[in-house]
Amino acid sequence: MSNSKQKRRTFLRNSVMASLLAPVAYYWDDLAEAQPIAGRTHMVLVFLPNGKVAENPYIMGSGSDFTLAYGYEPYMPFKDDMILFDEYGFQSFIAAEYSGDHGGHVAPGGVMWSGEVPHAVGGEGRAGMAPSIDQIVAWDYLERGVITNPLRKSLNVKMTGSSFRLSTVFIDTPADYALGATYTRALDSIPQHNQPQDGFEQMFGGFASMAGTTTEELWQFGKSILDQPAAELQRIYPQLPREGQIIVEEHQASLRELELSFMDEGPPPGEIPPEPGSMDTAPGNHVNVWSQWVRLIDAALRFDRTRIVNVQFGGVASRFKVPELGLGFVGEMGDSNSGDDHHSYTHWDGSNVPHFMNWYAERMAELLGAMKSGTASGSANLLDSSVVGVGMEFGRNHNASDMPVMLFGSLGGYLRPGQRIMHGNDLPNYHKHTGLLMALAHGMGTTGLTNVGNPKAEYQQGVYDALRA
Repeated sequence: MSNSKQKRRTFLRNSVMASLLAPVAYYWDDLAEAQPIAGRTHMVLVFLPNGKVAENPYIMGSGSDFTLAYGYEPYMPFKDDMILFDEYGFQSFIAAEYSGDHGGHVAPGGVMWSGEVPHAVGGEGRAGMAPSIDQIVAWDYLERGVITNPLRKSLNVKMTGSSFRLSTVFIDTPADYALGATYTRALDSIPQHNQPQDGFEQMFGGFASMAGTTTEELWQFGKSILDQPAAELQRIYPQLPREGQIIVEEHQASLRELELSFMDEGPPPGEIPPEPGSMDTAPGNHVNVWSQWVRLIDAALRFDRTRIVNVQFGGVASRFKVPELGLGFVGEMGDSNSGDDHHSYTHWDGSNVPHFMNWYAERMAELLGAMKSGTASGSANLLDSSVVGVGMEFGRNHNASDMPVMLFGSLGGYLRPGQRIMHGNDLPNYHKHTGLLMALAHGMGTTGLTNVGNPKAEYQQGVYDALRA
């Protein structure tokens, strides 16, 4: 951070006239341009619902020489940005560690971003027992002062869909959390936004009462508001004893430095997205709702309103409907597997599952395209400083066998994209999954984390180095 920006932020925090400078302080403490962008990293984690067919027809080739078939084709423009961490197997781990019912439905989703199976309540898995990695990093950021506003520690998004038992796989850190802690009690899930307008209020609501929607307008507002404390200090100066006048003179000098810094530095580029307003979040409007979320996620990261985002399409064993695919019922009417949703096709008619997979891939490609090109709000390639993790509830009837976790972006040079890595489905390879979660945390700067998820030594072998640059 430059000396001028350090002085600016220090003055705004410590000035006795801080109440008069509150709008400027709010702006500069929260916007990305108050800090060098090169020093920031971002994490977006996505959970997709309810399985796939038994085999994996979407990926061909190995190492850096791979290609993607229908179902994953929308990811091809981002091949050089992606790590396909393939051949995932959770069922051996779940069989060894989970004592609740419905392991095939509940546990694979709960393991995805936490590394631990859900807590068993009354014989049925219903809640998490370890925080998800996004919330661990958010907790650490608050503890270390990397971020200062708990309201914006993370943006939590939920696309409408039913849930069989576990409504969310993203689990919050409890009040007594310490890095690496797991619990024998059930933990609380995070609150999630269905409405983009609610996400806008969380990320950008403070700007609505300020000067406008562009950073140029906010910049000019920050300059003009300095006139008020300068005039106030000048008015009270003659009424003060000499020691008080010295304090005022120091503050006047600080104001002049601040004013000069505004003159020297041009306004940052970009535009805050317009308020989306209330939206119909029913399945028939998913595409429009998601486009609003893409704009908000991209802008929230670019303007440093948050550095952590999680997204969930439906819930665990979700009946996630995509009406525009035009697929009819499968199975028999009244059967628990009947319907026109992803859940039904997973269990009955695998031939149509690639259509759902392709629809999800199109949604992810929209987000990746915005972050890489900067079309939504700015020009920088956010994938260079970010990781977008895409995982799902694995396998036929929720049983993991060969579905990859996909990582996009280099996380500030920490990760090595452009490769397919084989995970291995047996229990001794489970440490690779916790090693992936550790890699995400360390790449985000949470290097004090030495284990994540289930604490048994055989599952904890540190960061999985094959992911690293």
